[in-house]
Amino acid sequence: MSNAPSSVLSGAVTSEQLRASEIGTSILSSGGNAADAIIATVLAINTLAPYHSDIGGGGFAIVRTKDGDHDVLDFRHTAPASATSEFYRDEHISTSVGGAAVAVPGELRGLEELHHRYGRLPWAKLFEPSIKLAENGFEVRPDLYEFLIGDYSWTSLDPAYGSLYGHDGRPIPMGSTWRRPEYANTLRKVAEEGTGAFYGGEIAESIVNVVQERGGFMSLDDLKNYRVKWRKPLSTQYRQYTLWAPPAPASGAIWLSAMGMLSRFEAEGRGSVADLHRLTEALRLAYGQRTALGDPAFVPGLDEAQTSWLNPSAIDERARLIDDKTTHPPDYYKPAKVEIVEDHGTSNITAADSDGLVVSITTTVGLGWGSRIIVPGYGFVLNDSMDDFSVEGRPNGTGYEPQVANFVFGRKRPLSSSCPYIIELTSTGQPILSGGAAGGSTIISANTQVARNVLDYNMTPFEALRERRLHNQILPDHSIFELPGVYSGVTVEGFEEDSETVKGLREKGHQIEWTKRNRSVPVALGIQREEPEESSNLSSANGPQSAPTWKWDPQAEPRRVDSGGSVFIA
Repeated sequence: MSNAPSSVLSGAVTSEQLRASEIGTSILSSGGNAADAIIATVLAINTLAPYHSDIGGGGFAIVRTKDGDHDVLDFRHTAPASATSEFYRDEHISTSVGGAAVAVPGELRGLEELHHRYGRLPWAKLFEPSIKLAENGFEVRPDLYEFLIGDYSWTSLDPAYGSLYGHDGRPIPMGSTWRRPEYANTLRKVAEEGTGAFYGGEIAESIVNVVQERGGFMSLDDLKNYRVKWRKPLSTQYRQYTLWAPPAPASGAIWLSAMGMLSRFEAEGRGSVADLHRLTEALRLAYGQRTALGDPAFVPGLDEAQTSWLNPSAIDERARLIDDKTTHPPDYYKPAKVEIVEDHGTSNITAADSDGLVVSITTTVGLGWGSRIIVPGYGFVLNDSMDDFSVEGRPNGTGYEPQVANFVFGRKRPLSSSCPYIIELTSTGQPILSGGAAGGSTIISANTQVARNVLDYNMTPFEALRERRLHNQILPDHSIFELPGVYSGVTVEGFEEDSETVKGLREKGHQIEWTKRNRSVPVALGIQREEPEESSNLSSANGPQSAPTWKWDPQAEPRRVDSGGSVFIA
């Protein structure tokens, strides 16, 4: 890593918060690259939307280097060393609220490692915009206000959330200013001293104290010993494209499996009965494979199993299970039992620059506001990622029934639906699309539909995100279809309940339930690289050659009011 950039790079960032995306591109204008930009954007998301992501969380990053190589950074949370499945079998122990819900956070160690390997600017500079935001305050906008109203029943009773409520006990109104001075001081300390200030010393002591006071058992050693992991990404072919995604404990293998199966069929026409039937069947077959996933360090042979699923012959075999005439009972797909429950604690951020560096990160605190614990005196939210483990005899907060491969064990990483991705033209290796999604179990289905909209139906990223979406994860034995809606002036056509499409799917045996708004929150960054007109074999003796021209189209979920992408042209 060099802290003295020799040139200013163009680039783009997209996220669920336009203000955060603009901070990311401001880092590019200061001489940073896509890694610097995405780190600054993540910190800004943590500041603006701690109900989704905060430094008490963790996640995954997939990286396409400027040389065309690929990396996956796993900074997923881990179970405290003394965690056991037996402890969580007690039905009175919550895996989603309180100290027992908190896993060892990996967020800051992950950002630091990404910066160490790929960053350009000084670490402290990436914190400056978020420190100012937290210290000076920022406007309360609709997405934050929606969470305040939705979570009023408990946030209004917790003094740690007091700054979000007025003297009348009601949430501070939209347009007002929310200041986070304690959080600003925490960010400043980590900026100046590095992540050692978080994983040791007074911050670590405060984390351990509040977790133990609330019924958990995290120790100082758990924080001190936390380590990120670099992993080998998974890939598969989709027509003329190569798709890249992270392996377990992320769910990249599931997304790639679904996409691989769909690549065995010609596109039947956007939104046709045949197309939607095959989409649904591929999702059901892919979600069935998720039952085998967990932390590879604790599941023997898992790395090899994921690779085998993506072998062309294995995908062919799986695709042959798709019956164009009918859907099948759940046992046909060999699933674990799953139910759908709302999930609001994840965020995806994607960035790219004119050096060819592309980074997509999915980061989370778990469910909305994580464990609901804000660390006293330091102002950040702690995750509830112990809920992402399986506990024998009970489903977790996102509805997944127990899976043996994902049972709780000390220092183990829980399974995640996260799936940031990068898509390239196979012939040239050039990136054309990158993105990811929030939304718990709907992440995989959302990524599948957004990617297909771009690759098969030539949609722009905005059109692909605006398109109506469905979700099916085998059980409950129905698909969830999105109704028409208008969000901040953006129309989502949705599915009409009495349409010929819906009738046709029902004739094939599909059971359909309805939702007003699809609950996934995807983002997508379109990337186009144009080579200079000069022949590539010109020698330097003929003068300097022109650099390639890059164009970016960063778009974010239109169903969210505050989302958006930003571009910087040097």
